[in-house]
This record gives sequence, structure tokens and C-alpha cells, in this order.
Amino acid sequence: MTRTKMRIGRRLGVAMTTLAAAGCAVVLTAPYASATVDDLSVSTGSPQAGCTYQLTAKVNHWFEVWFYDNALVIPGSPVKPVNGVATVQWKPKKSGTHTLAALQGLAYEIKVNVAEPTLTGSATCGAGPLAWMGS
Repeated sequence: MTRTKMRIGRRLGVAMTTLAAAGCAVVLTAPYASATVDDLSVSTGSPQAGCTYQLTAKVNHWFEVWFYDNALVIPGSPVKPVNGVATVQWKPKKSGTHTLAALQGLAYEIKVNVAEPTLTGSATCGAGPLAWMGS
């Protein structure tokens, strides 16, 4: 066999291996490409530091959803969605701008401004001053 034929055979083998590896990568990642978060919301429009709120992600796939606050995993993640909705409890520790994200294949982000608490006790977290009366 000549050197030219050996080089062509070697190149053909490398090309086929590369093509096969690329095909495997497409097949293995294909389900995640269609998994997206369609919406992310917070249970209140004006969260305060130290209070607990519910984050809700509307998704289009059954894959687990990861929730993040400023790129840190929110405790309770990952969450398995039920009927296209995944929820987690979120308690911001500090005031300021928080970047909240839900990830299921692709990420969906929102920015939320968290305020300093204005009162003490349950009234701070929206229970109102007469919360102890069951109102």
C-alpha cells in the first residue's frame, strides 16, 4: 500500500470518528434543547429581606427545574414540575437587586429589587398589623 492511500484511509477514519461523536452529542442533548422556562414570577411585587416568597416557573417539559438567586442555588432546588409549573420557597437575605433565574435546559431570568424590612415581626412580611387576630 502506498503512503498516499494510507493517509487517505487515516483521514477518512478520523473524519468518521469526528462525525460519529458530533452525532452522539446532538442525540444526547436534543431533549434539553426543547426544555425551556416560559415564565418566572415572584409571589409579591415588593419583596423584603428576611421574608419568604414563592417563586413560580412555568415550563414546557418534565425535566427538573433549578432555581438561582444571584447565581447561587436556592435551597429546595431542583424541583420536579407538576402540570407545567415548578415552585420553590425563596427567602432573600439581603436587600438590593437580585437576579433570579430558573433553569430547565435554557435559563429564564428576572431582576427583583428587595427592600429593607420596614417593620418588625410578621407585619414586615405582609401579614399586617392585626395578623395575630386571624384577619
